[in-house]
Amino acid sequence: MTTTHDANPPRFYHGTRADLQPGDLIAPGPAAAHVYLSPDMDAAIWEAEISVGEGRGRVYLVEPTGAVVDASALPGHPPARHPAMSWRSGQPLRVTGEVTEWTLYHGTRADLKPGDLIEPGRAPNFGRLDRLTTYVYLAATLDAAVWGAELALGDAPGRIYVVEPTGPMEDDPNLTDKKFRGNPTRSYRSRHPLRITGEVVDWRGHAPDVLRAMLESVERMRRLGVEPLDD
Repeated sequence: MTTTHDANPPRFYHGTRADLQPGDLIAPGPAAAHVYLSPDMDAAIWEAEISVGEGRGRVYLVEPTGAVVDASALPGHPPARHPAMSWRSGQPLRVTGEVTEWTLYHGTRADLKPGDLIEPGRAPNFGRLDRLTTYVYLAATLDAAVWGAELALGDAPGRIYVVEPTGPMEDDPNLTDKKFRGNPTRSYRSRHPLRITGEVVDWRGHAPDVLRAMLESVERMRRLGVEPLDD
């Protein structure tokens, strides 16, 4: 069991649709004994996108006012199907700020360097392979980029690059509102090149059984003739 009484406590995030300000408290409610948070921003992004309410998904920086535990390490805690805020506290969280600027990632097997451009017009990883892509894809969640690196065709090692778009981008319709509300993977596409500004070298791939299930799903869709929306 891990608590925030360590010498260097982690930075925590909380995802919601509530409109909050620094200093506001996020407290457990009558129907819940705990309030949830996470040191993983991807988990907070997911919770913000799929949470109830009509406001836009927001991710806040929070500090606990009491001890917190990682509930995923507790006996009997069910595993989540996606990144989820698993840390919890019986005491309120204090909002210290809001995340408004996002690091953008691109997962691939290509060996690239800072300054290189990732452009449309290349062979795709999904669907018919006798065509050229008209978009390039990127995401604000590292988990989505990990999938991009793991599912890319080829035998080279997967790589994840930090990128900046050189033109407008839009939600990726292949993922937005397909299975979960909103755009929980913060996945986007653009008709304009992406410029590489760095590389993530310490990322971790998905568990072998999770990756195998995804590869089987992709192959099943290929056999059914399902094509990505890339017009």
